[in-house]
Amino acid sequence: MASVLLSSLCLPADQVVLGFRMLIESVEDAALDIPGIVEDLAMFLARAVIDEVIAPSYLDEVETNTCQGPDSMGAKILQLSRSMLGARLSGERILRCWGGGGASKTVWDVDDVKDKIRKLLEEYDSGGDVHEACRCIKDLGMPFFHHEVVKKALASIMEKKNEQLWKLLKECYSSGLITPHQMMKGFGRVADCFDDLVLDIPDVQEQFIIYVERAKTEGWLDPSFTFGKAGCEAHQRFCT
Repeated sequence: MASVLLSSLCLPADQVVLGFRMLIESVEDAALDIPGIVEDLAMFLARAVIDEVIAPSYLDEVETNTCQGPDSMGAKILQLSRSMLGARLSGERILRCWGGGGASKTVWDVDDVKDKIRKLLEEYDSGGDVHEACRCIKDLGMPFFHHEVVKKALASIMEKKNEQLWKLLKECYSSGLITPHQMMKGFGRVADCFDDLVLDIPDVQEQFIIYVERAKTEGWLDPSFTFGKAGCEAHQRFCT
């Protein structure tokens, strides 16, 4: 539940990293009361990467600023976390690291889930039923990963200039299937991918600004939503 909470809060990545740094800096003392803290923190870090709360590169930043030599507890935490992320079927294993996903519940590999989301969006966009699409999203059983639906839908809307998927996002939000936190995180992830998306969508920043304003008007996004330096620069160009 704590891992799902981190994913849902939409905290700035640098603040999440700072939190992990503070934990690792105090790990020697905390270990007196929490014997398994090395394994626990390693799993929290790995899960944060899988949930895209922080980027894998942030592990290097954490290590640079906290670890006191290769034999320190901090170094062991980072080493174990990297080992978990590099293992076969790491996404599936890490999503189950806290004991979830027993025999009665299917747990998908993250790449598999992304592929399923892509396919269901394509099927709906080609004439599928909105309620069936919502059911498929719900059946994935990963509400903390619904930001991927938002990201992929927005990218497709901007690339194809077809607003069919906007109707799906509207239905998902109206029905409570996609929460405000997941909606905001999905929009934020699109902004973080401008450099990649511009290869297929030359006017991605300008389009994105329009959809952000529409989402705010329709109540999907908080009026305070911002999307970093790149987005601000695009907004300035758009407004002028």
